[in-house]
Amino acid sequence: MTFPAVMDHASPREILRTERWLALVFFAAALAFHFWGVQVGWQSKNLPGGEFRQAQTAISSYWIREDRDFSLAYPTPILGKPWSVPMEFPLYQWTTVVVSDLTHWSLTKAGRAVSIGCFYLLLPAVFLLLRRWSVAPARRWLILATLLTCPLYVFYSRAVLIETMALMFSVWFWVAYERGVAGRSWVWLVVAMIAGSGAGLVKVTTFMLYLLPTGWWAVTRLWQARLGDWQRELAWLAGAVVVPFGVTIWWLNFADATKELNVLGREFTSSGLQDFNLGTNATRFSVEMWMTKLRIIREQLTWLPGLVVCAGLALTIGRARWREILTCLASFASVLLLFPVLYAHHEYYYVANTLLLLLAMGLVLVALAESAVSRWLVYGIAALLLCGQGWHYVGHYYPSQRAISPGGDGLTRSLQALTNPRDVVVVLGQDWNSMTPYYAQRRAVMLRDAVARDPEKVEQALAGLAGETIGALVLVGQPDGAQWLIDRAAARGIDPQPLYVWRDARVYLPRTRREELLNALMENHFHEVQIAPRVEIPKRDLSARWFEMASLRVWEKENFGGMEPLPVRFFCRFGPSMDGSSGQRMFGAHPVTRLVFALPAGAHTLRSALQMRVEAYRLDLPDSETTDGVEVSLFALGAAGEKRLLATRLFDPRHNRDDRGNLRPLEFSFTLEQAGEVELYFGPGPAGRDTRDWIELGPLTID
Repeated sequence: MTFPAVMDHASPREILRTERWLALVFFAAALAFHFWGVQVGWQSKNLPGGEFRQAQTAISSYWIREDRDFSLAYPTPILGKPWSVPMEFPLYQWTTVVVSDLTHWSLTKAGRAVSIGCFYLLLPAVFLLLRRWSVAPARRWLILATLLTCPLYVFYSRAVLIETMALMFSVWFWVAYERGVAGRSWVWLVVAMIAGSGAGLVKVTTFMLYLLPTGWWAVTRLWQARLGDWQRELAWLAGAVVVPFGVTIWWLNFADATKELNVLGREFTSSGLQDFNLGTNATRFSVEMWMTKLRIIREQLTWLPGLVVCAGLALTIGRARWREILTCLASFASVLLLFPVLYAHHEYYYVANTLLLLLAMGLVLVALAESAVSRWLVYGIAALLLCGQGWHYVGHYYPSQRAISPGGDGLTRSLQALTNPRDVVVVLGQDWNSMTPYYAQRRAVMLRDAVARDPEKVEQALAGLAGETIGALVLVGQPDGAQWLIDRAAARGIDPQPLYVWRDARVYLPRTRREELLNALMENHFHEVQIAPRVEIPKRDLSARWFEMASLRVWEKENFGGMEPLPVRFFCRFGPSMDGSSGQRMFGAHPVTRLVFALPAGAHTLRSALQMRVEAYRLDLPDSETTDGVEVSLFALGAAGEKRLLATRLFDPRHNRDDRGNLRPLEFSFTLEQAGEVELYFGPGPAGRDTRDWIELGPLTID
């Protein structure tokens, strides 16, 4: 079966074998570059690029896997119960979970793999699509190479997003629709139905974009058949889209009905989001939004000098293919008008239409190759464009993509550690951002500021949590309605006083677990997390008795943080203390202090530094009111408790000028014939007094 081309462009000159091989080399190099680029930061668990939206997709995948819930009303637990607020048909999420199950990859890696796979499955469709414009197969490789080196596609074709899956279905629909109708092929018609249904279900806005060129093609065919068998032509044209249209409308109705069940989800129905999704005349012609879209086009999509060169060539040599180029550019620009807000606020939306811009640029190269211009000049310009796009990716996207991160931040890691897996986290001040619940791996009620001003709606959302445990309340900034929400949460067991803060977020936890959670918080280091003001830190009396280091809590061991190795036990008359206010860790060693270290046999050197504040040895004080120095001695301890003096010195800044000032060196060299313990002793001076013996020990090492 032959496929009639819409436009017949007979190449004016023969394609040489060298040209065929060169085009394949360009394609292979571009494919290798893209494959390298999508693996940059592969091990990282963060989601650079549209992280807000990636987290929403990822949290659905996470809870589908956790609950094994493959229903159409799949979980997106960010707006309370019922947990489902479906934004798109969950084909991408289901596929991600299946890939994760089969490969044992994390959901992040599995989601990236699905996106990459969809992008590569898109390429054959583009190759077949180019036949409609009579592009010689050898020259199609140049256009595919342009797609593969596109910086936006290197970056976003590995994102945990539905974009490449929707694009793949849409382009296959475009190919299959034209081939099915033009060739009267039932096989291609079925492919069009399947691909169109997939596109409409996964992302209807992308499907709507690709209905524009296919729709124009359909209108043209129907016009040409108006004097002939137009009824049969119309039947084929309509038959290919009736199923995709039907399932898309069914899904939108089902999704809206499901959202209506959630008091916080009702504003995300099609009618509730109409102005945001479709825009208004004000947003459609907003100068500010158009400037934002132009900035994205200029900085994010491709290499600007290459785009400028292609534009210039399109107006000169490329005029031979002006219809195809203009069709692609018109389709590319159409969605900027059709969905003005979406394309101004979300750069990842350009995954859908950048393909059309790149097709236009690629067709300029094809027109150049079909002209009388030197082939070396043609492939020189092509190489410049491909290298320029690759360079733009390296300069713009690569730095943020290569960073390896465990994902999340101090807030999300603390929430994950301090709440139980089935707890619910209530958050006010982060809009409906899924990032916090996703990285914390918790279900959430994300309250938008506007919702928080509606006590009745908030009360309904909280009442819907009957049977669930609120594990934490997070207030970010100073949102309206915060105190009212605190009171409501307190009625459900949350302590009305925050336990800790992260940046400008205050975190409230269950009052019955306050002591337990405070101890857990003190024993873990969460980035930028601090105990909230007015929270009393639990203190254990560690003074005037021997303590084993192993018996201390993690946060209690911080007093010895400047020592390597740590003591195995200690005695501090006034308890251990660490002062870092000077920028240096200083251990308070006021007599009597004893630090015992376990060491292997051999030669060792203890290195540290000592200092006293000037007030301890002021020369205008009588001897009875000032320090008489501190004895600093090192003993080897025997198995029966006996001691052997290894080294000693009197630290006496009142009578010894060399001991005055900051951080005077302390160094003891010694040898142990067998493994054992040594004790570093701080005792009173010759007069036996500890008056003002405010000695401080700097960072200590024993080599």
